[in-house]
Amino acid sequence: MGQPPHRVVVTGLGPVTSIGNGVDAFWEGIVLGRSGTRTVDYDWIHGHPFKSRVGAPVADPDPASFGLTGREAQLLDPTSRYALAAAALALRDAGLRTTPVDEKGRELSVDGIDPERTGVIIGTGIGGLCTLEKSHRAWVRGEPITGALRYSLPMLIPNALPAQVAIRYGFRGECKAVVTACASGTMALGDAYRLIRDGELDVAVAGGVEKTLSDVDGYGLLGFDLLRTLSTRNHEPERASRPFDTDRDGFVLGEGAGLLVLEREEHARARRARIHARVAGYATTSDAHSMMQIEPSGDQMVRVMERALASAGVARDEVGYVNAHGTSTRLNDPLEARALRRVFGTRIFDVWVNSTKAMTGHAIGAAGGIEAIVTVLSLARGLVHRCVNLDNPDPECDLALPRENRPLRAVAALTNSFAFGGHNATLVLAAS
Repeated sequence: MGQPPHRVVVTGLGPVTSIGNGVDAFWEGIVLGRSGTRTVDYDWIHGHPFKSRVGAPVADPDPASFGLTGREAQLLDPTSRYALAAAALALRDAGLRTTPVDEKGRELSVDGIDPERTGVIIGTGIGGLCTLEKSHRAWVRGEPITGALRYSLPMLIPNALPAQVAIRYGFRGECKAVVTACASGTMALGDAYRLIRDGELDVAVAGGVEKTLSDVDGYGLLGFDLLRTLSTRNHEPERASRPFDTDRDGFVLGEGAGLLVLEREEHARARRARIHARVAGYATTSDAHSMMQIEPSGDQMVRVMERALASAGVARDEVGYVNAHGTSTRLNDPLEARALRRVFGTRIFDVWVNSTKAMTGHAIGAAGGIEAIVTVLSLARGLVHRCVNLDNPDPECDLALPRENRPLRAVAALTNSFAFGGHNATLVLAAS
């Protein structure tokens, strides 16, 4: 007989977001309904016909927070800096101490874990866009490719994110990038969960990272702007992202990082770690329909949630909260609402549903990691955040949408991600 599956728990949280970095600052922003959205005012936006001029940018983390000098940090794309900052926060929150390996303290070992059974799985939808923009600008202007730009290729490739974390901490278990657009972070967490569940790893740093709003050329905003997926509520940036509201007109482009420490439960208890929550189940499906449009029946949305619940052994009546994908687009929100009603049936109004993107914007590959952190904290702290900017609920999104923060007493919660290309992912998280 095979070995029974291991239980997987969450012991560390590392948010780097437009509304706060670290658990305390981030959760305070969530509880207060703080918006990270503002007017985009980089030089490149002036004189160009952008329809959307709002975004939710994240300040570049202080390199000292993850143990590097400013000069060393310049050899990293901003996505790698986000990843290292979020990993440092998550490991610290997990109570994992580090010891310098080299004289300068640039490489560390983590006390109390086996590095060969510790992995790094990080999702990103785009990767090192800033470095690509800088290299392209230098090339077309005929400028010399010198300094950090000579290292553009290893700086911009998506696998630089998990690799930099693994190199920093000496983690020698499975290390990979997951690139599935807006589902990247959730799928990275799901992959890490399966590796620990199946006995391949004891510990993993996993989640999502993204940098979309560059100060160089603005290709990230431009790409989504050309697709007409972004909000044009430029006169009210903080009210632009409004999931499930009748007056929604598109998403706000966000960025940041959300990394979590997942751990085999026996391993966590042996070192007396604080357990925030348990990862109970996970599933993924594909629409096989379109690169741009969600499959209109919503069948795969329903299927991914049902498969995730089945994998967790969690009954529908044990779920009290869903952190929805909820992008604030005309098409996504009602489709997800209909899928949720199909999954939960007559119980749908016993399940709180919200979307964190009303505050953080849509952080693309980082969204799943950030929203998993919100879901974990909601279970651990017994609170569901209100639906920010929900002034006129769309009748097509007939759900239990909290207008104020609400207490949560539930066994389990879901967090959903649905991506360009038809990638669907659902995590089931359970109270510890």
